[in-house]
Formats: sequence, structure tokens, C-alpha cells
Amino acid sequence: MGIGRRLTALLFVASAAVFLLPARASAQRLSIDGDQFAIDGSRRFLTFITYFDGMNALDVAGDLQFLRDAGFDGVRLWPTRELVRADGSLDPDGLSRLQFVLDRARERRMLVDVTFTAEHVAGLDAAHFQTAIVATARALTAYDNILFDIQNERDVYGPFGRPLAQPDVASIAAAIKAVHTQRIVTASITPNLSADAAARFTADTRLDVTAYHDDRVPNWYERGRLQAIVDAMRANGRPAYLQEPTRFPFPSTDRADYFIQARANAKQAGAAAWCFHTELGFDLRNAHFRDLLASRVEPEWNFVTSVLMRARLRTSDGVHYVVAEGGGGSAVLADRVNPGEWETFVVAALDGGPPLDRDRVSLRTSNGRYLQAAGGGGNAMAAAGAAEGPWETFAIENGNGGAVRDGDVVRLRTAVDPRWYVSADRGGGGAVNANRQSPGPWETFTILVVK
Repeated sequence: MGIGRRLTALLFVASAAVFLLPARASAQRLSIDGDQFAIDGSRRFLTFITYFDGMNALDVAGDLQFLRDAGFDGVRLWPTRELVRADGSLDPDGLSRLQFVLDRARERRMLVDVTFTAEHVAGLDAAHFQTAIVATARALTAYDNILFDIQNERDVYGPFGRPLAQPDVASIAAAIKAVHTQRIVTASITPNLSADAAARFTADTRLDVTAYHDDRVPNWYERGRLQAIVDAMRANGRPAYLQEPTRFPFPSTDRADYFIQARANAKQAGAAAWCFHTELGFDLRNAHFRDLLASRVEPEWNFVTSVLMRARLRTSDGVHYVVAEGGGGSAVLADRVNPGEWETFVVAALDGGPPLDRDRVSLRTSNGRYLQAAGGGGNAMAAAGAAEGPWETFAIENGNGGAVRDGDVVRLRTAVDPRWYVSADRGGGGAVNANRQSPGPWETFTILVVK
């Protein structure tokens, strides 16, 4: 689909945002639950995007609204150049600008990964770097939607362009915690160290998260490779954040599908977060981020517009599609043969990231309502849900144990007991009910992703 039609699709998503935000209440308070992140107390796999130059962005509010509507949980920001002085003091204008960015993110219930880069300030030594980070921590105590990366790629970079030593990392982390106990703190590591070594470093320095930049190799996106890396990262019991995967134009990056697979494989492997890394976020002074992303169809635009799954459900007769009458708020049928917006749903995993086999999902209609098994099941389906609740939650099954992909044959069942499967009577052409306790052909649907 062309860029113009993709923009129309995202406008459809944005038009439903008024229904989405109160239902999710996401990205208000970031915390850690075991080896996963949590938003407002609920575990969630997080998807970030590179937004390094956000401090100088032409339109922060517009950029963040676009990214939120596209399905991203947060952005990764580099504020040091504008914020920190060589004597460890903070530039007042830089701090004000940083708070402006964080405020715009908080208004949109988005997260910000605040990543420091000491090498960008001439004459800054480790002691004054610590002073500046602690001052920043103190100034930002009111923001629950952020985490700190003490130093980007600390095994390579730091003050004077040299690695930030392990004792310095530990000292800075402890000093941040003294100012704000709940602040989540990490220090990212390059593939010059193994994932095992990165996990040990995180534990030894008492950081909260292992943030790792894995190697830029041709098979970077494959499930087995990512599983081994994430397993090693999680060995310390902390969240594994794949903070900077490879980017275009490195090997195997010229198509969005590589990134779609990588994100799904990261979630399936047990990672807590994954970032879409793009150099289009390096300089935002002269253009809207959306326009920059749209300027490169592959991989950027096609990936960004895939983060939220918009899909149609074709019944087992191969002819009919599930429809929310009026775009939502009324009956659900399976009697349409020419699908449009009323037959298109946002399929969202409640635990974040792309839907995987057996994930709990919601299906949002074009006017912001949710498909609903009234009474929890045993009755006709409706599109009357105003928010995600037990009746609006379904387990999606594709039977392969992995990501739900375009063309998969899936089943939907209620997520509470007793379990009821969603069924298209006679395989299509009539009513849609949630009244079958065992699945057969009528309870299968082909999921067709709208691109």
C-alpha cells in the first residue's frame, strides 16, 4: 500500500485514540516486575524508537503523537549535548527543553529512555559527569515515565571518548538511587562484550536493567540467535532490553519484515523491551519525524506502520468477513464480501508487542469500540465495549507457538472460564457468536493484515 493510504490508516488509529488512552492508561508509571517492565503495575513488553535528536526536534508534540498513534511505547533520547556543561552544571535552557520533551511524552502516556553521552561534552571528566547526572535525576524526580541509561555503550564511550569505568558506573548508579530510589537505571553495552558479560556487569554494578547492543550480523533477527542472547541477558534476573539492534543499511535491514521478525522474536524470547533503531532520528531540526520516516518506505515506513496490527478476519468459507456494524457500537456479523473500515480491527496484545500464539488480545473497531463476548461468552458477539475488560479480552491461537502473522488461520476464545470460542455460523454469511466450547471449522478465521 502507498504512503498516502498508510497515512490514512494511521489517521484511523488516531481517531480512536480518545477511546484507547483511558482504557490502557499506559506509560504513566514505569516499574520493574521480576525480569520484565511494568506499566501502572501491569507487565508489558515495550517497543521504543530512536529519537536521539528530540531535544532539537521541529515538532516534539506532533512527533510523539504520531508515534503513540502508531503503537510505540516510548522513545530513546540523547540530551547530554544540550544539557550538560563541562563543570558538571546543567544548562538551564537545556533542562527546560528536556522537561518540555518529557512533559509532551507524559501527556501522551509515553516513556522516554534518557541516555547520557559524556563524550559529547568537551572537557567533561567522570566526577563532573556524575554531578551532572545526579543533578538531572534530582530535577526529574516528578517523572515516572522515564529510565536512565548512564552512558551509551559505556564499554566504548564516556568522558574524553574513553570507556566509562565500572567503578564510575557503580558510583553514578548509587548516587542516582540516593536521590530517587525508584529511578530505573542501566548502562548500555556493545557486542565487544558478550551478552553473558553484559549481564554480569549489570549485576556487579547493581543496575536495574541489562541494556545490550547486539552485533550487526546478517542473521541478527533470527529466533534462535535472539533466544540465546536474551537467555544470557536474563541470567541475572533483571529485564533484558535490546536497546539498539542493527539498522539500515547494515546486512539484512533493507526490508521491514526483518524488523517485524526481530521484534516478535525478542518478545517470544522473553526480552522486556526492544528498540527500532533508525538514523532518521539522528537529526530532527528541519522536518517532522513522520515525514522523515515516510521518506524511506523500506524498511522505516513499512515497519512503523506495522507496529499496530490492523487486520481483517475472513471466515472459513473463504468468502465472508467479520464486520462491526456501523464501525462499532452495535452487532457483529460475518456477512460482508468486500471488506473496508468496518471490517478492519486493531488487534492489540494486552501485554504489549506483537500478538503471539495464546496471547490475550483486544480487537478495536474503526470508531474505537471493542469486540465483546457479552456476559463473558455463551451469547452473540457485539461491538459495544467502551474499554478493554474481561468481556473484551480474547486468547488468540494460531497453533505454531510464535507470532501471529498475515495469512495465519486463528481461533479466538474468551480469556475467562468457561472458555467459549468465537464462531461464524455456517462458516460465514450470518451471525458471529461466542458460544462454542470446542473449536471446529466455523471457529477458524484467516487473519489478513491491512498494509
